[in-house]
Amino acid sequence: MYSNNNVILEQLTENDADFFYDIYSHPQLTVNFDESPFFPNESPKEFTNRIISLCEFIFTIRRRENPDLIIGDCALHHWNKETNEIVIGGSLYPEYWGQGFMRSAFELLTIIARQYLGVKTLLGPTKTRNFAAIRLVEKMGFHKHRVDDNDTIMRKEI
Repeated sequence: MYSNNNVILEQLTENDADFFYDIYSHPQLTVNFDESPFFPNESPKEFTNRIISLCEFIFTIRRRENPDLIIGDCALHHWNKETNEIVIGGSLYPEYWGQGFMRSAFELLTIIARQYLGVKTLLGPTKTRNFAAIRLVEKMGFHKHRVDDNDTIMRKEI
């Protein structure tokens, strides 16, 4: 568990399967996917366990003032140990957008990446049309690394 004044990050587990499946099928969030994250007929537990097996550093985001309520997820993944780069990402239920929760979660992930993993560079891929995500990470010191009509890769040296 990692925490700051705003959020608590807890390792994603199979017990979080219903939340995790729900957030990745939320209509306001699926617009940022090119294809479904689910395999055909995949259950919430199967989906969650598959993602856990692919991503060692994946967490639920919880509000510090209500730690039983999961409001999103965040992760560090695709760690390239040769270049000391890792991808940062996450999703938050829309009713919590613009309240600083994702920024707080990303600040904790940055500490994990730098202090525990020795990572030097964070990469933040998103859809070019996802202006809110781009604005968020720009405020955190990320810069546009690669941009095309569909995808934008943000980058930050840490």
